[in-house]
Amino acid sequence: MIRVQQVATGVAGSPYYLTGYFDSSVTAAQDAADAWRSVIGDAVGNFVAPYSYLPITQVDLVDPVTGNTVGVEPVSVAQLTFTASEDPLPPASSLLLRWRTGEYVEGREIRGRTNIARLGESASTLGLVTAASITAWQARVTALLADARVKHVVWSPKNGVWAETISGSPWNQFAVLRSRRD
Repeated sequence: MIRVQQVATGVAGSPYYLTGYFDSSVTAAQDAADAWRSVIGDAVGNFVAPYSYLPITQVDLVDPVTGNTVGVEPVSVAQLTFTASEDPLPPASSLLLRWRTGEYVEGREIRGRTNIARLGESASTLGLVTAASITAWQARVTALLADARVKHVVWSPKNGVWAETISGSPWNQFAVLRSRRD
């Protein structure tokens, strides 16, 4: 399994880690890094400066049973500095991407979540995620899942298994990641 970690810095409470997992039997390391960046970071105007994503220089090869890193692969994904000058949403407010697999272990579906922080106020209306933001993020998620070069997966550390992601969607409400309540 390939683990891609995008590290975000430049603001209080950082670094933030946005992690994606991919099936290493069908996904090349560079393709995984490029695909993950295109989901979470191609919308430069959506994130508030001075927030930035550091370069991705390697991805981890992970044993899904133990969660241990068993190797690394070099990749090259450039740093990305964001440009929006509007006021940011509160640090605890993040867009939530929900991942579904349709695979069940012990009667429960293996599901995943990705919290996207540091969006600007234009992503919110009346305390909810705007329809335009939902549409844009849904397009990114759909493109990732349709990309024939990569296979995005959800890892269940509790069960030591991963399952292929079959659908994903942004939530219409903002989520809170407890570690970002600063």
